[in-house]
Amino acid sequence: MTHIMNSNTLKVIFSFFLFVIPMMIFLVTINFFKGQSNEMEKIFKEKDSIIENSIYSFKSDIKEIKQLKEQFEIVNKIKKPYLTTAKKYSSYHYTFSILFTLFSILTGILSFLILLKGWENVNSFYLKSAFLVSFFWVSLFGILPNVLGNNQNIKNNLGKYNFYNGLHLDIYSLINDNKGYIKRDTKYSLDSLNLEILSITKNIKENQDLYFDVFIDKVPKEIKPFQ
Repeated sequence: MTHIMNSNTLKVIFSFFLFVIPMMIFLVTINFFKGQSNEMEKIFKEKDSIIENSIYSFKSDIKEIKQLKEQFEIVNKIKKPYLTTAKKYSSYHYTFSILFTLFSILTGILSFLILLKGWENVNSFYLKSAFLVSFFWVSLFGILPNVLGNNQNIKNNLGKYNFYNGLHLDIYSLINDNKGYIKRDTKYSLDSLNLEILSITKNIKENQDLYFDVFIDKVPKEIKPFQ
């Protein structure tokens, strides 16, 4: 009786670790890639700070320059969530890819061992349970990237971030009067400058959608509930 209880206890513990260990690996891996993403963000911020310091150090009482500085601040606030969202999806993307590869290899090895004898002839609880749980993890890590739309959401959010970076550079160029609107100081040149400012405002208004789409249709029909 004691032997049976000890055997069942070992099986429960083994099954427990089959789920816990992959989750621990997931947490360690995603934290690693979050750290890498933070390093990339630091580089982006260093680049932005150069433009930011230049703009804030530019002193002028001209109405248009004040408007451009306000636009710069607005764009600065808007673009940050895009980079943050892209970072998160990027971390998940690389984590899912690595774990999917690892568990695909493990599932392949376990499948080979089971095929040698056939499922019915395999008496080892540990081998069968390891195979089933490994198959669960490889399926999960294979499906989640598609359901969460990792690639598309990374592309869309980075695209928006780069778009707003472009607006930053446009504002920087106008504040530095690279087109000579302020230097010429004519009604026509100032009207042209105001048209550029209006164009930037329009671009800000029309490009504020965040992307964190979920594609439930990517779940295989065989495992969708209520179908």
